[in-house]
Amino acid sequence: MRRYRYIDADAVVDLLKQLVFLEGKPSKARLIKRFLRRVSRNGVILVAEVNGRIVGAGGGYIIGSMENVEGERYGFIEFLVVDESYRGMGIGRSILLNLIDKLKARGVSEVYLEVNPRNEAALSLYRSLGFTVSYLTMNLKIDRASTDGKL
Repeated sequence: MRRYRYIDADAVVDLLKQLVFLEGKPSKARLIKRFLRRVSRNGVILVAEVNGRIVGAGGGYIIGSMENVEGERYGFIEFLVVDESYRGMGIGRSILLNLIDKLKARGVSEVYLEVNPRNEAALSLYRSLGFTVSYLTMNLKIDRASTDGKL
């Protein structure tokens, strides 16, 4: 386990393409690299290697300077991905625990993440570490081509 470096970008982009494909989102390499720059600039990205090959990555950060009413700081796990041929080996768990430790060292008292409700493996991992459902995120797809007043 180590911190992400810019030279890791192509390998991490390939991993994130697996994740965004599962989520049904576009996966343009330049957009993913921009995303990685933003996360690494504002937080921490970790990579896991097996025999010199990056097989997993995760990133998180402190949500701005926001504090809740008790004055606690929040951490947010932006992504966690393990190459499909290395899943089930504890790599994701290790990355996530390390990310949580890094955020905790920066003073956060709670960590949030979002997960696709159909991703049973991820849900199982998160629950096994004590994550619980606290909010339900909803989205609305807007048809920009529509002119009839319908969303």
